[in-house]
Amino acid sequence: MNLRAIQYLASCLGAMDASKMKVFITVFSLIVFTLASTAPRNLTEKLSLKIAPQDITISLSQSANFWFLVRGCADCKQNLTVTWDAEEALSISPQSIQIDGLEEANFSVHLSSSQQGRFIIRPIIFPSHPEQIDYNGRLFLQIKVAEYRTLIIISMLIGWPYTVCWTIGDYFQAWTNYKRKSVVGLSFDLLHLNAVGNCCYATFSVLLFLSEFIESEYFRRHPYGLNPVVPNDVGYAVHVVFSNLFLIAQCYIYQNGGNVVSRPVKFLILGYALTIGVFCALAFKNHIHWLDFLYILSYVKLSTNMIKYIPQVFMNYKRKSTEGFAISNRLLDLAGGLLSLTQMILNGWNYDDWQSIAGSPVKFGLGFISIFFDVIFMIQHYVLYSSSQNGLK
Repeated sequence: MNLRAIQYLASCLGAMDASKMKVFITVFSLIVFTLASTAPRNLTEKLSLKIAPQDITISLSQSANFWFLVRGCADCKQNLTVTWDAEEALSISPQSIQIDGLEEANFSVHLSSSQQGRFIIRPIIFPSHPEQIDYNGRLFLQIKVAEYRTLIIISMLIGWPYTVCWTIGDYFQAWTNYKRKSVVGLSFDLLHLNAVGNCCYATFSVLLFLSEFIESEYFRRHPYGLNPVVPNDVGYAVHVVFSNLFLIAQCYIYQNGGNVVSRPVKFLILGYALTIGVFCALAFKNHIHWLDFLYILSYVKLSTNMIKYIPQVFMNYKRKSTEGFAISNRLLDLAGGLLSLTQMILNGWNYDDWQSIAGSPVKFGLGFISIFFDVIFMIQHYVLYSSSQNGLK
């Protein structure tokens, strides 16, 4: 519409009285509505099916609902029948869903269980036109059924304290360094190996959580799995990297008594760097998937956890003292480790899911390794070298 037409229309509107103006607005609205209703809509060409949420936790005394969502197009002449592939212990209502040419619909599904454990519910779809269905491969529901709801709550409550213990532990070491204006007695090898491992862990968590490309590959390899990284994992991983770097910075600010990173650990860190660099280059060249590169980072993290405490134990032994090494940090780590293992065992019993422990022996084993070294530090501080201490650090 050009300027002259706009001016003419404005002059006509200005000349109308109130009654004519109402008639004009009504007629204009009807024309716009008619054009909008007859215009082609930008709808998907296929029916899209989705289950939400994909993870539910209940107890034997509880029930829950999930949604079966249908998103489609007006041109799809689709009739669907949906039933469920589930264990006999699960009660699902309705047992089947009829979809007759619906463009968009949400179906609420009720479920309960007579048996504890972990289950997968999958829809079985009988379409009249299979070519009009968008199968994204993520149509499933994970359900965890506990024997006691109270233990579910206790498990959740245990999770917060051990996260706090592991999060604030480094601050006690930083405060000890600040008060003494010295890092004598603190192993530089421990700090640098810890930083390497935690940087790998943070990279793994951030990329797997944020990258849809990597996540899609994870789902391809684990068709009925969910992303193992949650926002709390990302926050914790990034935070612990900064706390490690802060402690390392203190090593170069305060008196260190000539303490440096040992030559064996320098070579080990160089080996880690070369390994990471090689597999990163392979991922860039598409010889391996980026998910495999993240797994390499996780292996580096696991290996550093297994050996990082050895230099500190050896330093305490040579000095016959734990002065400068904040034992409160290890007390918090010990408390966190015990609570974490307690939660794993509690969940295994409550959900009758001991496979979750047997299926991750590395995680379970590393928990015991950390506790083992914490006990050694306790013995060194309170028994072997207690006479040389000036109190709890």
